[in-house]
Amino acid sequence: MIRSMTGYGYSEQVEDDNRCIIEVRSVNNRYLDISFRFIKKGGQLDQKVRRRIKERFSRGSFDISITFDRIEEGNGLDVRINRNLAKRYIEAAQELKSELKIGGEIDINSILRLKDVIIYEESQEDIGLYSNILDRTLDKALESLKLMREEEGRVLLDDMLLRLRSIKESIVKIKDRQPVILKEYTKRLKERVESLLGGTEADMISISQEIAILAERCDVTEEIVRLESHIEQFILLTKGDGPVGRKLEFILQEMNREANTIGAKTNDYPTSQAVIEIKSELEKIREQAQNVE
Repeated sequence: MIRSMTGYGYSEQVEDDNRCIIEVRSVNNRYLDISFRFIKKGGQLDQKVRRRIKERFSRGSFDISITFDRIEEGNGLDVRINRNLAKRYIEAAQELKSELKIGGEIDINSILRLKDVIIYEESQEDIGLYSNILDRTLDKALESLKLMREEEGRVLLDDMLLRLRSIKESIVKIKDRQPVILKEYTKRLKERVESLLGGTEADMISISQEIAILAERCDVTEEIVRLESHIEQFILLTKGDGPVGRKLEFILQEMNREANTIGAKTNDYPTSQAVIEIKSELEKIREQAQNVE
């Protein structure tokens, strides 16, 4: 089964007043790229998230939003006083009183309201709780993302298989034209020779040799066999497990190479039209394959 690189996953879990919300989006990328658009609390857990994504996916650009919070505000926070900073504030205030010769008392309420004197910190125990709930939330978000990528992959596969059938039809047209091309060329060659000789009987041995040379030069049997083989390899890959996007792109390059060779070797309008149809379908398949993991 092939998977698209485009998808969206979401999960929200609550446990012991801890809430974790995860949104993950993925789009095309030749490699695996992971970025965090927004994380509130627990940012040190991002390495765990990266590791879990790499275990499940091999290609794509991932944009992840992770939010941790407490349902009851204030829970899970440690409060401490920055004593050194408070002392410096007091010393500065006393120096200012002495310098300006002003009165007034320095009270505790005024000190506690100053910037960064009171520090609110997430407790280590709370971080551990976030780690636990993160695992479950991330698993559900990544699973929903995977299911969407698989569904999108089925749509891509249906479209590519339909276009491959069209390519096979064009190959049949090219095969059917091969004996016709030789027959038409033989007829034109004989008529031209007879016209040049003014009614004198043509040398059929020389004509046969010329026809044989043309037949060898225009023979595209090998290219057709390779093209058909590439099609079968392509279909076989789409039935397997694991990432196949890069392999599919390589096979499409080889198919395009064979189509170009067929077009270059045959000087025949219907064949050229069939080659154009093949190349057009290959380009559309290539665009789809670029979104396959």
